[in-house]
Amino acid sequence: MHAISLASGASYFRSPAPATAAAITALQEGKTTYGPTEGTLELRQAICNLYIKAGLSVRPEQVLITPGSKQALYNLFTTLLCQGDEVVVPTPAWFGFQELMKYSKGMLVPLETNLSADYALTPEALRKTLNHRTRILLLTNPGNPTGRIYTQSELEALLEVTNEFPNLYVLSDEIYDRVTYSGPFAPLLSCKGAKEERSILINGFSKSFAMSGWRLGYMLGPEEVIKKCTDFQGGTLAGVSIFLQQAAQAAIEDQEQVLPHMLKVLTQNRQLMQRGLDAIPGVKYYLPDGAYYFFPDFSYYLNRNTPTGDTLATSMDLCRYLRENHRLELVPGDYFGAPGHARMSFAIETPQLQEAMQRLRQALLLVH
Repeated sequence: MHAISLASGASYFRSPAPATAAAITALQEGKTTYGPTEGTLELRQAICNLYIKAGLSVRPEQVLITPGSKQALYNLFTTLLCQGDEVVVPTPAWFGFQELMKYSKGMLVPLETNLSADYALTPEALRKTLNHRTRILLLTNPGNPTGRIYTQSELEALLEVTNEFPNLYVLSDEIYDRVTYSGPFAPLLSCKGAKEERSILINGFSKSFAMSGWRLGYMLGPEEVIKKCTDFQGGTLAGVSIFLQQAAQAAIEDQEQVLPHMLKVLTQNRQLMQRGLDAIPGVKYYLPDGAYYFFPDFSYYLNRNTPTGDTLATSMDLCRYLRENHRLELVPGDYFGAPGHARMSFAIETPQLQEAMQRLRQALLLVH
């Protein structure tokens, strides 16, 4: 039995052909020297154009190109946080946030949301969590691992609360913004109440453009913050390679050749995984609005025994059972702040996904 992984944060799609061709051309033209720390003007303008088309007014001076979106977050945590500052993160949330916080002066404060309420974040819950020590509210939209998308009205209600705290920055990690299934996506900066001097977008090319190994990210925010992050990046990592930036620019400019096919396949795979989960007794889930994960609640199968007599006390145990006995890899919900759940990617080849869902059902039906 071959192993099947639903655990990866990267999709199986090949990187866009225009991006690969642009990188090869740039290499052949000898564009292998140091590039500007802030990124090439051409790429920063191409990124701005994405948001200008959405009705926003942004300038290249507000954009910093980073070696991956994770580095964008690290730049911000390093330059914005002082000892004792708090970063509020609605959970379930990507485990990388916690890992990044280990290397900053701040502390992460989880703000729990629940499947029973469709992972809604209410203004009342937010207001109770924020205080004078809160420096950053970090949103993920669309959510990882939940796939939840904050609507524009939800974001605007939250911004009414954050605007009561003048020293607070609102960061919106929008890395999955082009992988959506149920209506328009609203960038944070498009919302009423989003203050230009306090609102920062994090994005990149790893998810929507299937370019995870290229390490290309960016932030868009107030010029003062971008300048601080550019100085920090210049003193540590310097600029992203020019040939990589030309690939990213090509991906943006030719996105209509690439994104529709990817989204069509992901939409079909989403339906396939939904049907597979519906066929398993006791499993609850939120149907993702965006990204390419389900995050089911498998609590029904906890505190039960496997065919070999082992007790599945936690979702860690459940995922170990699936991996060792059925060669199926999921990510335990414990890593995301949601014990009892597991994250499952549907961004894999369809035949593999069909086999994975069959294995999952068979494995869970053997638990008693």
